[in-house]
Amino acid sequence: MVTRRFVEVLALIALLATQAWADAPVLRLTGTVDADALFDGHVAALRDPGRALGLQDARAAGFEPVPGRSADFGYTEDAIWLRLRVVNETADVGDWRMHFRSNFLPDFAVWKVDAEGRVTQLEDQRPDSGFGTRRVAYPELVVAFALPPAEMASLYIRYTSGGASELSFAIHTADGFATLATRQTARNFVFYGMMLLLSGAAFLACLLTRRPIFAAYGCYASVAMLFVMHADGNTFQYLWPNAPVFNAYASVLLGAGLIIFGANFARMFLRTATFHPVLNALLLGLIGLAMAMVAITAIGYTQEIKKLLVLTAFLSTVLFTVSGLVAARTRFREVRFYVIAWLGAVMASAIMTGRHWLGLEISEELQYDAMRVVMVTDAVMMGLAILDSVNQMKQAQQKALEEALIEARRSIELGKRLQKLEERYALAQALAQTNERRLADTAHDLRQPLTALRLNVQRLLGSAAVNADTGQETTPRREDFEESFDYLERLVSGELERQGVAVEAVAANYDAAHTADDAAAPGHPVDAVLSAVAEMFSPSAAARGVGLRHVRSQARTTLPPLILMRIASNLVANAVNYTKAGRVLIGLRRARSGLRLEVHDTGPGLSATDFALARQRSVRLDAEGNASGAGLGLAIVDRLANDHGLKVALCPRRRGGTGISVTLPTA
Repeated sequence: MVTRRFVEVLALIALLATQAWADAPVLRLTGTVDADALFDGHVAALRDPGRALGLQDARAAGFEPVPGRSADFGYTEDAIWLRLRVVNETADVGDWRMHFRSNFLPDFAVWKVDAEGRVTQLEDQRPDSGFGTRRVAYPELVVAFALPPAEMASLYIRYTSGGASELSFAIHTADGFATLATRQTARNFVFYGMMLLLSGAAFLACLLTRRPIFAAYGCYASVAMLFVMHADGNTFQYLWPNAPVFNAYASVLLGAGLIIFGANFARMFLRTATFHPVLNALLLGLIGLAMAMVAITAIGYTQEIKKLLVLTAFLSTVLFTVSGLVAARTRFREVRFYVIAWLGAVMASAIMTGRHWLGLEISEELQYDAMRVVMVTDAVMMGLAILDSVNQMKQAQQKALEEALIEARRSIELGKRLQKLEERYALAQALAQTNERRLADTAHDLRQPLTALRLNVQRLLGSAAVNADTGQETTPRREDFEESFDYLERLVSGELERQGVAVEAVAANYDAAHTADDAAAPGHPVDAVLSAVAEMFSPSAAARGVGLRHVRSQARTTLPPLILMRIASNLVANAVNYTKAGRVLIGLRRARSGLRLEVHDTGPGLSATDFALARQRSVRLDAEGNASGAGLGLAIVDRLANDHGLKVALCPRRRGGTGISVTLPTA
């Protein structure tokens, strides 16, 4: 049986040598024939510029061998006819598949003409034919034909292209094609799954982090996936199977989308608006150019725009890479993965540009395989670039935060120092005011001793004074001078010590001469202080015609003598100043709570309201101005009493004049 079949094949071959259609070599089918072997002189072509030839006209026309590994007549609107003569040299295979490396052609028809001239149309696709009209449901164009063993046939293919006219194909057995289809489908959907996963992760990251850079990357990755799906034919099969016109135009939208979203991602990732304004302008111009090319297709020139988009895509990847290299000069760690990713994209785009613009012999399979590999690598690198950029930004933010914290600490420290300075300034003001009051009080207390000294000196020089009580002249005593000088020295020394000036202690206690025998007794004798005050104010009282009397006492007190003297002298000074004529009495009175110093006068008197008012600083109650002084006497007495826990009050049950008492602690 095998021998008979072999003899028949030889007979047919000999017959072909005598027939007119034996002007081209016949392809002997023994199994799968790839595009390289098929186009090795077996495929002839015919161009139909007017698209008017029918099958019979084409059969009668002259075909020319196709050079190269595919039929490629550039971007043309001509109808292309291809012819292939085959003979089945297998013993049992009768079912064959022509697999075209194209997802869609607006006009596509295939006929089989057997050795006896019978014509069978194998496929007929028109511009309005949906995916469901294909006789073999596969993303790429596949034509099935029957060719029993030892039979011969001529295959005629007619097609037009809305873009490049390149077309290559291979012939497989039915089983061989099924294996190939399974492998290609698995490979394609692994790629789609990876791209879909990366795109979904990018959009999810955008929702979680609120960073628009992830959305820009997700849009770019999604368009890249759709572009490859469209090249594979899966978009026409699964996304828009009933829109063949849109499918023919989709490559324009997806190609422009790659440029637009790629440029937008580059702008956002590299922050060109902030760091590289020139590059930012170029990227914006690229986006505008892509949009303009899409708009031009509304009035025609679709085929030309498709070719121009191939070149524009290549130039855009170069621009994206150059932008990354410029940014890497100052921000290498932030953009390193970005640069690596676009370098791969440049190579893939260069392969397609070399095929479509330079006519290089590069198979379409290699073009799209390179694109798949680059897209996956590109997607991974871009994801790493974003993560790296976010990490760098976080580190920069952390560094900025630390610097801000350091600056905040410095500000707080400066604020604290400023607050301390303000507090010290306020304290200095308060101390200055206090010192000013103390100096005013001291000056007030010094006035009367100085007056007494002046009067005594005048008396010593020859002017005699008349005692208001006895009417006799008096002569100043040495003790009067000592009492006045001693009081002045102690008063000035105490004030200097309060101001922080180290002063030698005044020689001997002013009353040491009076209390030498009582040195061991507790407390201080009150009478010694009051006697000194009475002697101090006697001259001024005599000059005003006021009698000054001191009631002697043996009582002792723990109040410091200088404080007692200041209190008594201020009370006596006020009594003498406000009494025009009459008497002033100084003395002690024992009470249940202890001792009580009292000073009485026969002056105009004080009401409770006037007394409270007079205890304020710089308040003078003498509206007529007959009394001298600065209005500090009672204020000084009140302050000294408060400092030492004493009580100042008006003496009750007086029928005229004023009486003021101050409680004294007993020894």
